[in-house]
Amino acid sequence: MHSPVLPTQRSIKALVSLKLTPREAEVLFWISQGKSNHDIGIILGAKTGTICKHVEHILGKLNVENRTTAAVVAFETCRSDTPASESSPGQSWAAVAGFITTQLCALCSDDPDLYGEFVRLIA
Repeated sequence: MHSPVLPTQRSIKALVSLKLTPREAEVLFWISQGKSNHDIGIILGAKTGTICKHVEHILGKLNVENRTTAAVVAFETCRSDTPASESSPGQSWAAVAGFITTQLCALCSDDPDLYGEFVRLIA
Protein backbone atom coordinates (compact mmCIF):
# COMPACT_ATOMS: atom_id res chain seq x y z
CA MET A 1 0.00 0.00 0.00
CA HIS A 2 1.28 3.48 -0.86
CA SER A 3 1.81 6.08 1.82
CA PRO A 4 -0.21 9.25 1.22
CA VAL A 5 1.53 11.97 -0.76
CA LEU A 6 1.38 15.35 0.92
CA PRO A 7 2.25 18.69 -0.64
CA THR A 8 5.64 20.07 0.29
CA GLN A 9 6.45 23.74 0.77
CA ARG A 10 8.65 23.46 -2.32
CA SER A 11 5.83 22.08 -4.50
CA ILE A 12 3.35 24.72 -3.29
CA LYS A 13 5.93 27.47 -3.87
CA ALA A 14 6.60 26.13 -7.38
CA LEU A 15 2.87 26.14 -8.16
CA VAL A 16 2.42 29.64 -6.72
CA SER A 17 5.10 30.73 -9.23
CA LEU A 18 2.46 30.04 -11.91
CA LYS A 19 0.59 33.10 -10.55
CA LEU A 20 -1.76 30.96 -8.48
CA THR A 21 -2.84 31.84 -4.95
CA PRO A 22 -1.51 29.51 -2.25
CA ARG A 23 -4.97 27.91 -1.98
CA GLU A 24 -5.19 27.43 -5.75
CA ALA A 25 -1.73 25.86 -5.62
CA GLU A 26 -2.97 23.40 -2.98
CA VAL A 27 -6.00 22.55 -5.10
CA LEU A 28 -3.81 22.04 -8.17
CA PHE A 29 -1.50 19.78 -6.16
CA TRP A 30 -4.46 17.57 -5.21
CA ILE A 31 -5.76 17.61 -8.80
CA SER A 32 -2.34 16.32 -9.85
CA GLN A 33 -2.80 13.48 -7.35
CA GLY A 34 -6.04 12.45 -9.08
CA LYS A 35 -8.43 13.75 -6.42
CA SER A 36 -11.97 14.81 -7.28
CA ASN A 37 -13.36 18.21 -6.29
CA HIS A 38 -15.33 16.49 -3.54
CA ASP A 39 -12.20 14.75 -2.20
CA ILE A 40 -10.19 17.97 -2.34
CA GLY A 41 -12.95 19.74 -0.41
CA ILE A 42 -12.76 17.11 2.32
CA ILE A 43 -8.95 17.27 2.45
CA LEU A 44 -8.88 21.07 2.62
CA GLY A 45 -12.01 21.50 4.73
CA ALA A 46 -13.86 23.44 2.05
CA LYS A 47 -17.16 23.09 0.24
CA THR A 48 -17.17 21.37 -3.15
CA GLY A 49 -18.55 24.53 -4.76
CA THR A 50 -15.59 26.53 -3.47
CA ILE A 51 -13.19 23.94 -4.90
CA CYS A 52 -15.03 24.12 -8.25
CA LYS A 53 -14.47 27.87 -8.28
CA HIS A 54 -10.76 27.39 -7.49
CA VAL A 55 -10.51 24.88 -10.35
CA GLU A 56 -12.19 27.35 -12.69
CA HIS A 57 -9.61 30.01 -11.71
CA ILE A 58 -6.72 27.55 -12.07
CA LEU A 59 -7.78 26.51 -15.57
CA GLY A 60 -8.10 30.15 -16.59
CA LYS A 61 -4.77 31.22 -15.11
CA LEU A 62 -2.94 28.28 -16.68
CA ASN A 63 -4.82 28.77 -19.96
CA VAL A 64 -5.72 25.08 -20.14
CA GLU A 65 -9.02 23.40 -20.94
CA ASN A 66 -9.15 20.55 -18.44
CA ARG A 67 -7.89 19.04 -15.20
CA THR A 68 -5.62 16.55 -16.92
CA THR A 69 -3.69 19.29 -18.71
CA ALA A 70 -3.53 21.29 -15.48
CA ALA A 71 -2.11 18.21 -13.72
CA VAL A 72 0.58 17.84 -16.38
CA VAL A 73 1.50 21.51 -15.92
CA ALA A 74 1.74 20.87 -12.16
CA PHE A 75 3.96 17.81 -12.65
CA GLU A 76 6.25 19.64 -15.03
CA THR A 77 6.46 22.71 -12.79
CA CYS A 78 7.23 20.71 -9.66
CA ARG A 79 9.64 18.42 -11.50
CA SER A 80 11.62 21.33 -12.96
CA ASP A 81 11.76 22.93 -9.49
CA THR A 82 13.13 19.79 -7.81
CA PRO A 83 16.91 19.37 -7.76
CA ALA A 84 18.05 16.24 -9.61
CA SER A 85 19.40 14.74 -6.38
CA GLU A 86 15.89 14.78 -4.87
CA SER A 87 13.90 13.40 -7.79
CA SER A 88 13.48 9.93 -9.14
CA PRO A 89 13.39 10.00 -12.96
CA GLY A 90 10.41 7.67 -13.36
CA GLN A 91 8.46 8.90 -10.37
CA SER A 92 6.68 11.87 -11.97
CA TRP A 93 5.78 9.91 -15.10
CA ALA A 94 4.45 7.08 -12.98
CA ALA A 95 2.25 9.63 -11.21
CA VAL A 96 1.07 11.02 -14.58
CA ALA A 97 0.28 7.48 -15.77
CA GLY A 98 -1.62 6.80 -12.54
CA PHE A 99 -3.59 10.01 -12.90
CA ILE A 100 -4.48 9.26 -16.53
CA THR A 101 -5.50 5.73 -15.57
CA THR A 102 -7.76 7.09 -12.82
CA GLN A 103 -9.38 9.54 -15.24
CA LEU A 104 -9.91 6.86 -17.91
CA CYS A 105 -11.46 4.50 -15.37
CA ALA A 106 -13.83 7.27 -14.29
CA LEU A 107 -14.81 7.90 -17.92
CA CYS A 108 -15.36 4.20 -18.57
CA SER A 109 -17.26 3.49 -15.35
CA ASP A 110 -20.65 4.08 -17.02
CA ASP A 111 -20.04 1.17 -19.40
CA PRO A 112 -19.33 -2.00 -17.36
CA ASP A 113 -18.02 -3.92 -20.40
CA LEU A 114 -15.64 -1.15 -21.40
CA TYR A 115 -14.56 -0.66 -17.79
CA GLY A 116 -13.88 -4.39 -17.38
CA GLU A 117 -11.85 -4.47 -20.59
CA PHE A 118 -9.83 -1.44 -19.51
CA VAL A 119 -9.12 -2.90 -16.07
CA ARG A 120 -8.06 -6.17 -17.71
CA LEU A 121 -5.61 -4.30 -19.95
CA ILE A 122 -3.91 -2.37 -17.16
CA ALA A 123 -3.81 -5.21 -14.63
